[in-house]
Amino acid sequence: MSDQPKTDLVTREKRRQELEQTNFSQGAQGGALMLPTNGRELMDMANLMAVSGQMVRDFYRNNPGDCAALIMICQPYGFNPFMVSWKTYKASKNADAPVSFEGQLVNAMVNMSAPVKGRLRYDYEGEGDKRRCTVTGIDRETGDEITYTSPEVSRIPVKNSPLWKADPDQQLGYYSARAWARRHFPELLLGVYTREEIEEAPPRDITPKEPGGFAKLAQAARKPEVQADAVTGEVLPADGPSHWTDGYEPQGGFPGSPQWDEGVNAARDGIAASECPYEQGTAEADDWLTAHAGARKVADGAVPE
Repeated sequence: MSDQPKTDLVTREKRRQELEQTNFSQGAQGGALMLPTNGRELMDMANLMAVSGQMVRDFYRNNPGDCAALIMICQPYGFNPFMVSWKTYKASKNADAPVSFEGQLVNAMVNMSAPVKGRLRYDYEGEGDKRRCTVTGIDRETGDEITYTSPEVSRIPVKNSPLWKADPDQQLGYYSARAWARRHFPELLLGVYTREEIEEAPPRDITPKEPGGFAKLAQAARKPEVQADAVTGEVLPADGPSHWTDGYEPQGGFPGSPQWDEGVNAARDGIAASECPYEQGTAEADDWLTAHAGARKVADGAVPE
């Protein structure tokens, strides 16, 4: 007689004993939720998710590492990672594409974690492309109103969801709540981005630069190159150093800040990047210039709206 049935019984009993030690949090989103309390529990749960087949999004299947990351993202909000997996997706078909989050999920994260009384309030004004949304939350400690007003719909650079046409108020509400959180409580959504945010930021140029760096630039500024007239050979005066924004690469830049909105609006109004009102190397300048570059690409047709 084969020992296989006996082995299967031992394995099932072992699994029962492990499940007896599993803790469930009552009252969490989705009813009851397994919350790992140490690394071993985290990986046990991640391995379970990875072999859950049709119960999780396809790119989590047989991928315990991504499952563990999703569990850790869900834990502060009290979300069920099995349910949340269906609210995430790859920003593109590229294997290295980042995981993006649906606007509905991001708003749920804000509602569950923002330090406000009750829920956010949404007020709309204007019609069509002039439509705007103001999001208001009441600070839990001070009682002050914390607000954010979105740009007009026409000034939002990336609108890929079909709901922008079918249900624009819903999408405008998602956009505004996300921007409200990033402006007033940036710690709530660290590392969480929607597809539109990922596509809104232009790709960074990682082409290796010529040796010399800032020392070479400083030398060129101190001693401008001279040039000769192609016909007469006469030495012509140098044009002088260009504006600091020429060739400048912003070190990051994230949606939701006032400077980001200003950069988008400036690009829409035809204002050049050299008119950036912030100092070189500051976070405000990076936000303004990154948004400006992204909006210019949309206006030039390089990136679809």
